[in-house]
Amino acid sequence: MSLDSPEPNHTAFSTNASSSRRQTTAGIVIIGAGMAGSRFAIELARAQQQSSQEKGAAHLPITLISKEPQVGYNRIMLSPVLSGESVFEETYLYELAEYEQLGITVLAGTSVDAIETNQQRVKLSDGQTLDYTELVLATGSQARVIPFANHDAKGVHVFREIADVQVLTEYARQAKKGLVIGGGVLGLEAACALASQGADMTVVHVDSHVLNRQLDMPAAHLLQAELFSRSVKLEVLANTECITVNDQHEVNGLLLKDGRTLPADFIVMAVGVIPNTTLAQQSGLEVNRGILVDNFMHTSCPHVYAIGECIELDGELFGMVAPVNQQVDTLVSVLKESSVSSSRRLSSDSRITEYKNHWRPFISKPLSLKLKVSGIAAFSAGQIAFDDIEMAQIERVVYQQTSLDHYLCLYIKASKLIGTVLYGDVSESGFYSQLITDGSDISSIKEDLIFGEAYCDVGKIEAAEPESAVPSDAHLIGEAS
Repeated sequence: MSLDSPEPNHTAFSTNASSSRRQTTAGIVIIGAGMAGSRFAIELARAQQQSSQEKGAAHLPITLISKEPQVGYNRIMLSPVLSGESVFEETYLYELAEYEQLGITVLAGTSVDAIETNQQRVKLSDGQTLDYTELVLATGSQARVIPFANHDAKGVHVFREIADVQVLTEYARQAKKGLVIGGGVLGLEAACALASQGADMTVVHVDSHVLNRQLDMPAAHLLQAELFSRSVKLEVLANTECITVNDQHEVNGLLLKDGRTLPADFIVMAVGVIPNTTLAQQSGLEVNRGILVDNFMHTSCPHVYAIGECIELDGELFGMVAPVNQQVDTLVSVLKESSVSSSRRLSSDSRITEYKNHWRPFISKPLSLKLKVSGIAAFSAGQIAFDDIEMAQIERVVYQQTSLDHYLCLYIKASKLIGTVLYGDVSESGFYSQLITDGSDISSIKEDLIFGEAYCDVGKIEAAEPESAVPSDAHLIGEAS
């Protein structure tokens, strides 16, 4: 199957309603069919199906709205698609048959123009108007674009959707010269993938080393050496002045603040994402950086919920798979008992009293993040960056096997492991991560800790109280596939 036609089994969805007729039985409407929205639709339908079998109640229908023609694909898998290691068809989370079997109505290739929260209805771009009983926003995020001069030139791209993969693959097939702005996970994945496909790639990064938020300097140096071996060049401590263009407003380079110009046929901006909150804001929901929700995914509006990259909770945004999956599980616990008979009193005090004990609150936990570059394995958890005052209180224990490019560093404070970095061999990552998460007193195993779990008498470890949990910046940043 060619990359140019990636969705043979996922564009067959139809609206099943004329544009002039209102569909009044949409039930639980989900806006957004990315990883969060599609998984929520499937898991909720499964939970409802099980509940119906046990209790015999008729549950509300589920309607999933997808702006993209391709429904429910795994964006994380776009990197191996870009590198040619896999095909797009392998990125789908669910088959079309699963939506159909579970009775989920999928409206693909259409978007929501407006939400009328007082009337509990949504207006679609194809002219349809759907009444909802419960509404779930899973609008995700969009790639951030830094507004350098000429950022809108032909040849400036992001790496976010299958359409981006198709365009970037063509550059690589023509052996074009490309620049990736951003030395984070996504930027490195894009650069390595394009280099493996024939492009001449350079990563431009503003900090002193790539993955500076997740790796300490020794581990980053090992990673950078590996990138060079894969024909990916690096420009660190590089500040961009502007994108340069020719007379046709096509990219031809990147001007740095030090006066140098890096030549390029195309540029990929991989500088983070921004939650999609416009629709929510226009609908009167409370929005800050993301759509504000509570621990049960409620927004500020009755009958409206939100999950995924579009939300904000206690000042935190969520761009990783693990917390989004936890949010899905929470909202399934909240809405799985939504039956037709109780559809107009789902937010009543009596219902909350009846069901809240069965709801599963979302609690933010340490994150994990995988660098999907074949053959590269790295891991980071907890706190690994410190100022001079903090560093004076930190004990740093290091093991390095140069011949194998293996590196391990433990950061210990007051008899607790508070951070760790591994490169090359990450087999002990789970052990160290759990110690950090539990806030365990490692005094009894401290001398053997650097050698791994097999050398430690874990029975002597005492877990701390729950409130002394791991710092919120734990990351799994690499694992060979």
